[in-house]
Amino acid sequence: MIDRLPPAQKAVLVMRDVEGADAAETCRLLDLTPENQRTLLHRARTRIRDEIETQLTGDRTALTKA
Repeated sequence: MIDRLPPAQKAVLVMRDVEGADAAETCRLLDLTPENQRTLLHRARTRIRDEIETQLTGDRTALTKA
């Protein structure tokens, strides 16, 4: 699932949720503003959540939201 994210969303999600980096470190290393980092993280988490829902329920409409 993570591999299907756009590169910027994937980088932020991995740094924050897998590696445990804080927001300031993520912004510094990826050269992002705090607002952009939050947006990318929110979008990545939403896409992952929608894919999980789709797999669990078989609902194909969740994939079209992202």
